[in-house]
Amino acid sequence: MKRALVGAAIVLAAFAVAKPASAQVTRESQCTEVNGTNRMSYDCNFNVKNYVLGTPITFTMNFSCNGNCGPVTSFGLRNGGFTPAGVAGHMVTGHRIENGVEFTFVFDSAGKSGNSRAANGHFNVNVAMDDGEGNWTSTPCKVNVHLGD
Repeated sequence: MKRALVGAAIVLAAFAVAKPASAQVTRESQCTEVNGTNRMSYDCNFNVKNYVLGTPITFTMNFSCNGNCGPVTSFGLRNGGFTPAGVAGHMVTGHRIENGVEFTFVFDSAGKSGNSRAANGHFNVNVAMDDGEGNWTSTPCKVNVHLGD
């Protein structure tokens, strides 16, 4: 019995060690949009490390204004959605949060860049923004996610 328990513990430990690390998403930079006297800052560039191809990635794009902004009016993939050539992916879900959007998407394939993989996801988040005088427009915010090995 003792040997069976020790054997089971070794097998479980092997599975725990073999489990891949989960993807880590970090914000790399913020961008700025200006409409009249209103200035909006938003998270625009993200980097993903320890990614396992085909698994969902979730990240949050937040924004803040020195005037009146929000809500998010629409969001989704921009242009072809993924680059470089040969990279594919798809949106899983997205939902509005206060002062931002939370996205979940998947890289289905990645390209090669030297000895590593390369993949980029491109999104548009449109945010209502006034010009400081009560004139509202939907301002496009370009958000990019880079897969870096």
